[in-house]
Amino acid sequence: MPVRAPRICPCGYRIASGERCPCERKRAAARNARADAARPSARQRGYDTRWDKARAGYLRSHPMCVRCHAPATVVDHIAPHRGDQALFWDKGNWQPLCKPCHDRAKQGEEKRSARGGVLAHPFLRPSRVPVTLVCGPPGSGKSTYVEKHRRPGDIVIDLDLIKAKLFHTTSHQAPRSAEATRQALLERNQILTGLADDHLHEHVWFIVSAPEQAERDLWQRKLRNARLVVMDTPLEECLRRIRADVSREGQRDWMEDLVHQWFARARREKDLRNV
Repeated sequence: MPVRAPRICPCGYRIASGERCPCERKRAAARNARADAARPSARQRGYDTRWDKARAGYLRSHPMCVRCHAPATVVDHIAPHRGDQALFWDKGNWQPLCKPCHDRAKQGEEKRSARGGVLAHPFLRPSRVPVTLVCGPPGSGKSTYVEKHRRPGDIVIDLDLIKAKLFHTTSHQAPRSAEATRQALLERNQILTGLADDHLHEHVWFIVSAPEQAERDLWQRKLRNARLVVMDTPLEECLRRIRADVSREGQRDWMEDLVHQWFARARREKDLRNV
């Protein structure tokens, strides 16, 4: 198996493939320490006596880890509650995990999701319906591509369209707040979860930004070998379309920023793959 060449850290230290520089570990430890110091205690976040009783009862009814089938010791929130008490106490958002699956696999997926904007349901079942995953930056033509190729009986899953439906706006004027996005992501992931038992639709068109191949691989794997389409639209053309689209009035600046971010992340991953 070929071995990737060493890289040079900005501090000048030569790092073997797969390793982290001591200065990177030191910065990560400092970040974690600051985050821990600012974070409320477990009791302040709702894990009190009432939770202890609810947790014990849930584990009696659900004794096995849903991932590896070892004895479960943790009641995990599938979608992070972020202090939302309704989501915290929603038993439909609970799942039993063993501690290794919770501390390593689940939290690792949450971190990757947070970085990539995925928030993919960690235990999403494969889709019964064929799926085409359509990826690209804003202005690349994802929606136009889907409208051109979809047929009667197909379903389109697009976070912008879900936001528009939830908040009664157009797809380009939906609120951008973290809470609005969280609600839309939960709705989207419920729809994706339902594809495992879908007998109503012929085909699924799933529109998602996904600038990095790792994120596309994640979705393809979770949805069972979804067909992948990545829009090959140059950066300048994406920007031109956004500036010319009157429906994006008032949204152009931040959408242009998203375009630049998409291409920057795509280039960064490509550079890392070529190291």
